[in-house]
Amino acid sequence: MRLALPALALLSGCAALIYEMVWMRWFRLLFGNTAFAASATLCAFFAGLALGAAWFGRRAATTRRPLAAYAAIEAAAAATALLVPLVIVIYQPIYAALYERLAGDRGLFVAVKFALALAAMLPTATLLGGTLPMLAAAYIREPREIGRLGSYLYALNTLGAALGSAAGALWLPEAIGVHGTYAVAIAISIGVGVAALGFAQRDPRGAAPAAPPPRAHPGSAPYALLAVAFISGFGTLGFEVLLIQAVSQTVQNSVYSFAAVLILVLATLSLGAVLVALLARRISASHLLGSALVLEALLLLGVPAVVHALTGGLTTYVSPSFANGLRLAGSYGGLALLAAALVLPLTFWLGEAGPVGPRIGGLLAANTVGGILGSVTASFVLLEWIGLWSSFAALAAAYAAAALLWSGSPRSRALRGVALAAGVTAILATGANPFALPIAPEREREHLLAVEEGAHGVVSVTEQLQPDRSINRKLKVDNYYLLAGSLAQTRLERMGHLPLVLHGDPKRVLFVGSATGGTAAAAVLHPVEEIVLVELIPEVQRLAAEFFHETNRGVYADARTRAVVEDGRNHLSAAPETYDVVVADLFVPWRPGVGSLYSLEHFRTVERHLTPGGVFCQWLPLYQLSEAEFEMIAATFLEVFPGATLWRGDFMGSVPTAALIGYAGTPPRVRDIDGAARRLRALGVEDRWVTDPRGLWMLYVGPLSGAEGELAETPRNSDRWPILEFRAGRASEASRAEFRLQRWPEFVDRIREAVGDADPVFPGRPPEGPRAGAAFARANLLVSARGDSKRPEALAMVRANVPAELLAPPDPTVSEIWPAAPRPAAPRSRRRAR
Repeated sequence: MRLALPALALLSGCAALIYEMVWMRWFRLLFGNTAFAASATLCAFFAGLALGAAWFGRRAATTRRPLAAYAAIEAAAAATALLVPLVIVIYQPIYAALYERLAGDRGLFVAVKFALALAAMLPTATLLGGTLPMLAAAYIREPREIGRLGSYLYALNTLGAALGSAAGALWLPEAIGVHGTYAVAIAISIGVGVAALGFAQRDPRGAAPAAPPPRAHPGSAPYALLAVAFISGFGTLGFEVLLIQAVSQTVQNSVYSFAAVLILVLATLSLGAVLVALLARRISASHLLGSALVLEALLLLGVPAVVHALTGGLTTYVSPSFANGLRLAGSYGGLALLAAALVLPLTFWLGEAGPVGPRIGGLLAANTVGGILGSVTASFVLLEWIGLWSSFAALAAAYAAAALLWSGSPRSRALRGVALAAGVTAILATGANPFALPIAPEREREHLLAVEEGAHGVVSVTEQLQPDRSINRKLKVDNYYLLAGSLAQTRLERMGHLPLVLHGDPKRVLFVGSATGGTAAAAVLHPVEEIVLVELIPEVQRLAAEFFHETNRGVYADARTRAVVEDGRNHLSAAPETYDVVVADLFVPWRPGVGSLYSLEHFRTVERHLTPGGVFCQWLPLYQLSEAEFEMIAATFLEVFPGATLWRGDFMGSVPTAALIGYAGTPPRVRDIDGAARRLRALGVEDRWVTDPRGLWMLYVGPLSGAEGELAETPRNSDRWPILEFRAGRASEASRAEFRLQRWPEFVDRIREAVGDADPVFPGRPPEGPRAGAAFARANLLVSARGDSKRPEALAMVRANVPAELLAPPDPTVSEIWPAAPRPAAPRSRRRAR
């Protein structure tokens, strides 16, 4: 029977992490996909774990049948877990009222979110925190076995947590839905509780210790060990936050790469506990702990240099797969994680003299409290105040201080001091010095203007000299993800003008994902009354307002503008305002949490916040989608907006964009699109693709209802079944290229064939416009797919279909190929034009 108890520890850890993954997802939908909201939820969960470990650990010392008590804890955890989704439903109207009052006070609002999450999760999280101390009291019969058996039990529990995080974050939500995933966790808790009760009934003592611990030993661990356990939790969770940021500098976060870091951390903690169980009898646990603290300090100090060395100075980029996330996280910080993983199990060995439950419970509680403070400090203090590389040095300093203060003979302390001094000197005196390494390296012909760091990443502004001597000012997140560049301003404004033109007379406009303000700049030229810019990353808004003022028409400083730092979905869900036009940016579908912006629930929320006749424009990065993701988004959108239309943002072959445009209620059958386009010209807009009706109609594809039949069986993306983020995270570059070059133009042709010239939304539109647009796009795709050898054929296609007046001068923001301009009559000059 005792051999089966470690299996219960593994299953219990698995269930706990599935609960956590589902709760994080639910509260992210309620509170928003911000770092502050995630931290509030995580801290609330950890606070419950710490409370449960401390309280149940003490109770374990006086419990005569700890295994039966453990069974009751697991069963109670399953029962109280059923209440959490009900509480979240109750919270929704409460949260909307709080958002209206507290959104402007970030600190207070985060505290309120923490309180709400704590109230919802506290009963279950407290019970989960008490499972391991109570199970340890049942499993470990002699206090002198706390070190060895406690380490093994902790290793299995943490390994189960790694499996639970993989199941709860990667596999189950896509396979059986979020509620099905939650049901699996509840079933595991019930099954573990039933098994433990059965084992307890076979053993009349319930596997209690053979003899009570000596009265001379206090119940809780000594303060020195509690302090070390606290430092271990602080450093490990802080390191996890920093490691995710470091990995993000070379791989764009997806649900897979993000989960890879969490799984690696938990698996390494398990491995560390096993190593301690094997080594601590052979080596003095006290000496081993001091050495582990020294090693961890030096390894943390060297992580920035390792990252730079393995990435060529942060100049490489890899796809956001699980394998890449695991590989990068392991190569950057695997050794440091393993050294950190030795610390907590070593405190088990050094606390062997006391009673099992209180010792393990107290150490786990101290470790968890340290983890709370470590994650918060790393996210919102270190990253914002001193930056990523210096934050690694700060954590290293904490471990170094613990190494110097840890007990031991004067000689052992002196040796630790010498090792630290030599290691730190060697690192700081060489190219490995973290304080000398750039976080935003300058690339060829690129000049760094500004950089800011925070919990959401590294945001930088650069200027790059182009071959034609023009300057492209760029706004980037995490070194490689380009939000926008100044040379693309015309293209960005076109993304704003199109929905504004389709509405005709907008007064209140919302832009979700404002970035540089390039798209929102279009609204500055229109007679709107209010422009609301919602952006997730505060550093993006600050730098955009400062460095893109000239290109974005000063939209951030416009008297009509209100800038909001918040998750766009959260703002729409909680704010009471309605809008004439809502414009949603090009969202990368595989990033964590972004899939919810393409969900049924979000689209319905947008529809509720549109005024009668309002327009919702969702832009799509076709170059970042495969056929499966595009059809899923289109089908989901069409279910909410049955009168939706499909538009192009350009005719590009390499980086095409498209817009799904929906209308509040039934779309009007007559819109003066031609007149609106001409009015744009009167407002000073110089983009002929929206000011010339012929150019505007070339961007039109047709009503999305033309594909209703083929989309009927396509799965919809929803909060209950969040399929998109998983499929997008697995999609290959080959599948995206196939969609862009082949499946997308075929989809367009099928819509045109299904609708013909009898357009139900725009019955009077000229039939030649969409045909010309399709020909222009196919010409670009031909060159993009088959190279310059097809350029003459592509150009002939353009000349035969596109009005000549729209082809001059060349506009690189809408097409990559252009017919050559007629040669001037003047004699040729040998001098190269500048």
